[in-house]
Amino acid sequence: MAEEQPAAPPSESNLSAPEQTEQKAENPHAEHGLTDNVQKIIANEKTEAEKSTRPKVDLQSLPTRAYLDQTVVPILLQAMSTLAKERPPNPIEFLAAYLLKNKEQFDSKN
Repeated sequence: MAEEQPAAPPSESNLSAPEQTEQKAENPHAEHGLTDNVQKIIANEKTEAEKSTRPKVDLQSLPTRAYLDQTVVPILLQAMSTLAKERPPNPIEFLAAYLLKNKEQFDSKN
């Protein structure tokens, strides 16, 4: 009596070309190891991150201190710290160049 072997689950190696294409169409990111669950988690985290971003504040309506704290204080602190470490012979030119060179990394935060 020959025992029946259970059928092997379909794998990509024993699927026909149309069946492989059909499986990839179900989850186009599966080849990168992204399951549907992981994709849902990523989508939820992106949604939460978008919700948690601070709303843009009307800068004109802020008190002076709050306006300066939100616009120039962060870059000035970093610039002054760098200035103190490097102690260039022309500190005002150094500071101006630093602000112009690094303003993009602070513009997006305002």
